[in-house]
Amino acid sequence: MAGAPPAFARVPKPTRFLRRAKVLRLPATVVFAGLGGLSVAASAQDPGSRAPPAAGTIGRPRIVDDPASDGWLTEQFARRTDKTLKKWASHVSRNEPLDPGEIDHFVHESFACGELRPAPLERAYLDDAVTVWRPGAGAIEAARGDAHRGGAGFARALERLFEPAAGASSRRTAIKTIRVRADTTPPETFVRIEFFAAREGSVVQQVSHWTCRWSIGPGDDPGLLVGIDVEGFEEVEARATAGTLFADCTVHVLGGNECFEAQLLPGSEEWLERMDQRIGYDTRGHQGVAIGDVDGDGLDDVYVCQAGGLPNRLFLHQADGTARDVSAQAGVDWLETTHGALFVDFDGDGDQDLAVGTGFDVLLLANDGKGRFVRAGLLPLTRPTLSLAAADYDNDGDVDLYACVFHPDGADPGSLAHPIPLHDASNGGRNRLFRNDTRRGGDFFFTDVTAESGLDENNTRWSYAAAFEDYDNDGDQDLYVANDFGRNNLYRNDGGRFRDVAAQSGAEDRSFGMSAAWGDFNRDGWIDLHVGNMFSSAGNRVTYQRNFKPGIPREMAEAYQYLARGNSTFQNLGGGTFADVSVESNATMGRWAWSSLFLDANNDGWEDVFVCNGYLTNREPDDL
Repeated sequence: MAGAPPAFARVPKPTRFLRRAKVLRLPATVVFAGLGGLSVAASAQDPGSRAPPAAGTIGRPRIVDDPASDGWLTEQFARRTDKTLKKWASHVSRNEPLDPGEIDHFVHESFACGELRPAPLERAYLDDAVTVWRPGAGAIEAARGDAHRGGAGFARALERLFEPAAGASSRRTAIKTIRVRADTTPPETFVRIEFFAAREGSVVQQVSHWTCRWSIGPGDDPGLLVGIDVEGFEEVEARATAGTLFADCTVHVLGGNECFEAQLLPGSEEWLERMDQRIGYDTRGHQGVAIGDVDGDGLDDVYVCQAGGLPNRLFLHQADGTARDVSAQAGVDWLETTHGALFVDFDGDGDQDLAVGTGFDVLLLANDGKGRFVRAGLLPLTRPTLSLAAADYDNDGDVDLYACVFHPDGADPGSLAHPIPLHDASNGGRNRLFRNDTRRGGDFFFTDVTAESGLDENNTRWSYAAAFEDYDNDGDQDLYVANDFGRNNLYRNDGGRFRDVAAQSGAEDRSFGMSAAWGDFNRDGWIDLHVGNMFSSAGNRVTYQRNFKPGIPREMAEAYQYLARGNSTFQNLGGGTFADVSVESNATMGRWAWSSLFLDANNDGWEDVFVCNGYLTNREPDDL
C-alpha cells in the first residue's frame, strides 16, 4: 500500500508482563477484606488525624441528592407523587380483589378518569406464543373522560384494566415518572406503568403511559390523584402452552464447574470488599464475552472476560448441553482487566484464534486447532481497549482488527471520564485499526493503519463499541462506532479508505452510545442500525425543566434531552441515508442499555432486538 511507512506492531514474543492465574504473585502486604472476618482500611493520613465515624454510619454514603435544598421543586414534587404511586402499585400487585375503601387513600375526593384499558384493542402481532394488542384508531381519545369518579370509580377502572389478569397467581407493578409539569393547575406527571400477571397457562404484560393530575398538600404530604388520562397502551399475552422462548439454564450449563459458585456468582459489591483496586478490579462491569467453536467439534464455546484479579474463563460446550471450564488448560486464564475479546481465524488455518483486550494491550493467541492457545502477538496501546471488532476491510482475504479506546492518553483508566463538553465531547481516546499482514503458519503480524485508512477522522469521542457491515451494498465493510459522550461515527469504506459520513447520512446519534448492531429489520434488502444508549427517567424529567442550565441555547437543551431518550433505531433508506425511526418503532425504552443486538428470537423470519441493561445499584432497587 502506497504512502508513508506506517507504525507497526510485530511482537512474536511479547515483552510486556501478562499474568495468568497460575503465576500470579500478590505482595505479602495485601490483605483481602472478608477473609476470616478480617477487614483492612488503609489511609495515607495518620489514623489519629480523623474523627471516627458516628455509630451506625459505617458504609453509608453521605446523601447529596436533596432536591428540596437545591431549588429543584419539580424533583421534590416527583418524589412526593412517586410515594403515592408506589404505595398504589404495592396495593394492586397483591393477589386480592381491589378494596374501594383502600383505593380511597390514593385519590382526591374529586378524582375522575375514563377507561384505563382503551377500546377497541386491535391485534398488532400474533404467533404461536405471543399476542400483542394495541389501541385502534381513536381509542386513546375515546378512553379519556370522567366516567369513573372517586375511589370507587378508580377501583372499577382498575378492575376493567386488569380483567386479562383475572385468576393470576402473582402480580407485579413497576412505575417510572418521566415528565413533571408543576406549573399547571392542577400539576401533572407523565408516568410509565408496567403491570405483569402470571396465571396458569399464560403471562400478561401491560404497559401504560398516563398523565396524572395531582392535589398536593402542605409539608411532606405525598399527594392525591385528581385525574388520569391514558396517553398510550400496549398489552401482551404470552402463552405457556406454546412453550417458552427462553429458559434460564445457567445452573445446568455452568453449575458443575468449581468457578461457578466461587467466582461467577458473587456480585461486584462482594468483590469490591475483597480485592485491592491496584490489581485492576473494575467496578463498572465493562467486561464482555466471545463465542466461537475453539476445538472444532461443531459446538460454540464461550470465553468470559473478567475484571482485574479474577481469571478469564473459557467454557467448552459439551454434547450434553453443559459447559466445562478449561481456562487453565487452554492457556487463556489471564488476570489482567479484560474488557473485550473476539474469536477470529487470523492466520487462515481454519481454526478460531483469540484476541483479548488485556490491560493496555491487545493480546493475540493462536489456536492449535484443539482449543489450546499460545501467544502469537501483542498489539501495544496507550490506553485500555473497551471492545474489539473484526472484518476484512481491504478485501485482501484476511481479517483485520479494530480496537475501541475510551480514555485519552494520560488519564487514569480506573477513574471516571471527564468529557468536554458532556453532550458533544472530543477529548477521548484514539481508536486503532490494525491491518492483518499475517502469513499463513507464521507469527501474527499486524500493522497500525488508523491514519492511512482515514479512521483518525473524528477519532477522540470516548468510544465503547464498533460494528462492521456493508450498509451501502457496495461490496466492502463499513464501520459504525458508538461513542459514550461524543457523536457517533459512521465510516463509509470506499476501497479501503474510510470517511465519516454520520452527519450527512442521518445516522450520527448524539446519545450515550454503548453498542451498535446491524440487521435488516424490515426485510427490504438494506441493513438497518440499532444503537444501545441510556434511557433515564430522571434525565427526561430534569432536562425539560426551566431551571435546567438556564440561559443555554435551545439546541443545547435539546441535545441534553436527546441524551436521556434511550436507544436509537435507524432505518436504511438506501442511497447512503438513514431515517431515525426510534420512536415509531417503539425501541427507545431499553432502560440503561449496554449491548443490543438483532436476532430472530422466535424464528418467524423477522429480526427482533435483544437488549442487555442495568447497572450497579447496590441496595437501591431502582435503576437510573
